[in-house]
Amino acid sequence: MPRLYVVDVPEFRPVVEAARKRPEYSVTEARKGYWMIQCSGPMTFNRTEMQMKPALWYGMFTGGLDGEITEWGRETVTIIGTNKPL
Repeated sequence: MPRLYVVDVPEFRPVVEAARKRPEYSVTEARKGYWMIQCSGPMTFNRTEMQMKPALWYGMFTGGLDGEITEWGRETVTIIGTNKPL
C-alpha cells in the first residue's frame, strides 16, 4: 500500500485536495505537520489538474513516502506500494 506524506503548507494543499476527490484514496488529517495519503493500489497525480507550478511539483515528495515511484514526468506521477515492512 503506497503512502505519501504531504507537508501541511498551502503550497502543497492541491495534492491533498486532489486525493480527497478520489474515493479510493484515504486522506488522514494533518498531524505533526504532515498529511498522509494512502491507497490499496497505485496512486497517480496530475500536475495540470492540481494547477501546480513545476518547482512545487518536483518538491511534492519532501514529506516522504512509503512506496516506489514508477513514473515521474512533467505532468504525472505514479506511486505503488512495496512489500518492504514499515
